[in-house]
Amino acid sequence: MATKKNGNLSGKLGNEIHSSWNGRPYTRRRPESVANPRTEAQQGHRNAFAEISRLSSKMKAAHLIGLHWKAMREKLNTHCVFKKINKDRYNENGIDYPGIAVSYGSVPSAEITSAQMDGNGVLKVTFDSYGTSKDAADTFHLFIYCPELQEGGLALYVRRSDGVITAVIPETWRANTLHCYAFLRNKKGQTSDTIYFQPR
Repeated sequence: MATKKNGNLSGKLGNEIHSSWNGRPYTRRRPESVANPRTEAQQGHRNAFAEISRLSSKMKAAHLIGLHWKAMREKLNTHCVFKKINKDRYNENGIDYPGIAVSYGSVPSAEITSAQMDGNGVLKVTFDSYGTSKDAADTFHLFIYCPELQEGGLALYVRRSDGVITAVIPETWRANTLHCYAFLRNKKGQTSDTIYFQPR
């Protein structure tokens, strides 16, 4: 339905759409039909977009930190950046969890040397540290995701110089597959690329 303001129409009226730009009124016709062939490829793309979008909301705690710097540079929010860089991580077999990125950047990465969970559900992850170098003050962040329950959590971060981080895994998660995503962040807020691993 169109409304009238200052003598100009705004909105839909019949098969016309009325609007204004820079104070000048414009009218355009509504298209008779919209191309929507619903091809298999098109439906596949829509499904992939929907699945990655849902995953983004589940991994928000991680990408709010890990993709913040990239999002600022691209003038987007981290949800949009997550979907953009992970859009090809869904196929007919489902989500490619090892390929998912929750962070992106040029900060030097770390190598995971062990990731073991004990009988009490405590996950202990050790990684290489740089001791007294300038990178030793970077923080190491760990996000754990359980796809069966569609739940994830961010552990309390540690300094890179610590070389170890622990997290208590919820009891309901322990019998399921766990995907771990880690990244480093420097004082400026810049991050490393995602470090993916699974507990042993």
